Amino acid sequence: MLVAAFVAITSLPALAADLTPAHPCGTSPSDWCPAPEGDPCGRHMDAASCRADPACYAMPYRGESMIACILDGRGFASNCPTVGCTSVPPKR
Repeated sequence: MLVAAFVAITSLPALAADLTPAHPCGTSPSDWCPAPEGDPCGRHMDAASCRADPACYAMPYRGESMIACILDGRGFASNCPTVGCTSVPPKR
């Protein structure tokens, strides 16, 4: 009985890890994160079309980088990928 309880308790972190996503959206350079529901900029499915729409902003890449991302006023980076498109301006 004691062994079964020990196995059950020590297995909980592994079970919890299986329930979490592999990575949050925006942490992989290949991600394209969805905009919030009803966001008109969510129709853009790539960085070029998002950048072409003056009402839209880039969702910032949140993954690892050797140097900090250099963002313009709309959140597009010259040295990091764009991982989504939204009508919400980036936080300053």
